[in-house]
Amino acid sequence: MVLNGPLILVETVNQMNPVFPDYTRVPMETNKTTKWKLLALAAMLSAGSASAADQGNSDMTQYYTGAAPVSAEEGDIVYDDVDYSADNMAASFYGNEGQSLQPVAFVGDQQLGSGVPTPSPMMDDSYIVSNGGGCSTGDCGNSYEMASSCGSACGGNCGECRQRPVRKMLKKHDVWMTAEALLWFTQARSTTPLITQSAAGTDPELDVAGTTTLFGGDESIGGDLSAGFRLDFGRNLNDDFGIGGRFWWLSESSEDASSGGTVNGNAFSYGRPFYDTNINSDNSILIASTGVAGNDDFEGSFSAESSLDIYAAEAYARMKMLSGSGFRTDLIGGFSHFGIDDTLTVNSTSIQTTDAIAGNIGDTTVLYDNIETENRFYGGQIGFETMVNRGKWSFKALTKVHLGNMEQIYRGSGLRTFTDAGFVTTTSTDGGVLALGDTYNTTALDEDKFTFAPEANVKLGYKFRPNVSMSVGYSFIYWDDVLLSGDNINNVYNGDGITFPPGAALAQPVSERKDSSLYTHGIDLGCVIDF
Repeated sequence: MVLNGPLILVETVNQMNPVFPDYTRVPMETNKTTKWKLLALAAMLSAGSASAADQGNSDMTQYYTGAAPVSAEEGDIVYDDVDYSADNMAASFYGNEGQSLQPVAFVGDQQLGSGVPTPSPMMDDSYIVSNGGGCSTGDCGNSYEMASSCGSACGGNCGECRQRPVRKMLKKHDVWMTAEALLWFTQARSTTPLITQSAAGTDPELDVAGTTTLFGGDESIGGDLSAGFRLDFGRNLNDDFGIGGRFWWLSESSEDASSGGTVNGNAFSYGRPFYDTNINSDNSILIASTGVAGNDDFEGSFSAESSLDIYAAEAYARMKMLSGSGFRTDLIGGFSHFGIDDTLTVNSTSIQTTDAIAGNIGDTTVLYDNIETENRFYGGQIGFETMVNRGKWSFKALTKVHLGNMEQIYRGSGLRTFTDAGFVTTTSTDGGVLALGDTYNTTALDEDKFTFAPEANVKLGYKFRPNVSMSVGYSFIYWDDVLLSGDNINNVYNGDGITFPPGAALAQPVSERKDSSLYTHGIDLGCVIDF
């Protein structure tokens, strides 16, 4: 039967129990009866669902069709992706005439005393029923069924059968795992000039016009893109508390320069600059040069490299502080460990090719320096993470600070080797020409310092699957007190200590130990899996 016109409810007398009235659904001119208890039950269900949506711990304000909303919590009812729009329901239930009526929810498969099939309560989801006759439940296939039984004879005509919504209880995601690719830039580092170049026939000294620095200098090392990865995993112990761990690592950030083999000074002069305390002026150790006044000619080679490695490991707990419809803020606290290793190596070989002034042809000087600094941070962390969900989109903001002890370790080692071509003898002396004083293999420069490291991260995610999201974000972290190799180079010494044979021991004035700050930042590309 097709109903047209507005619907009203009127009270009638219950013949079996006159104390309780019955309610009759009257479509203008037709009276059909139903039981008030069933209508009361439907009203209670509607009121209960509205109350649940208003609870502070719920991230839902309504029921959804299709994929489960990102913000739904455990116990919420969600529906499969089926079209139950009000327009479709009205078109089927009331015909194709003026569709201004709102759907009415009935309890049970049909209204008592009526042959009109009626849908079960589906909250805001409408339901299309059959307007054909003679169909039985299940006649439209395993995944489709009629709203009510119309009889035993179908005759192959099921009318407008539609699939019932499949109700599912959304399960809480107890475990999470995030894997991210890191594309970060680390702050450029500084050193004194280490390898210099000048035109042929001129000294490669810093105070000579036209001399350029090939390796070293102020903020000249690093600063390029470094790739890495970050893993974050954990488990929710209950709705308000969870524990997790995080590990991230950046690939080695390095800078290098090399002569590419033995070179002469016909095109350029190359040298290792230093400040000579004997003459109180800039000077250089010649690597390759031709026609420099007051010097014999040399050929040689050089190589220099600086590298920086950074990693982090964390164990943390998270506790819910605030939550509402589609958002949540957690307090983060736990243990933090960072490792920052900076290594600087410079190696040069000078071979004398003339003996017009001093020495012998073939005299060779090899200078090797290696300086390593290690920074190990052990401390705690505290901060906040806020998550906002809107449908399949999510946004996270993390801000925290790491506080604790930074263990700073300095190691400088080197070797000076001299070969006298005339007597075919070799003399080696421990210690290079760049290390601080005489602390090559001691712990005199090791220190422990209290430091802090603020960190921030923002992330935008999109849920492609019920348990899988892809994200893009930005991270920044800053260390207040770090020991770096380039800041602790001393290139002030007496030049006589370098000559062959050694005229005197290499003497360097004591220099101040220097600490500096360091930061890294960049883009994160990630995948989040909840299960």
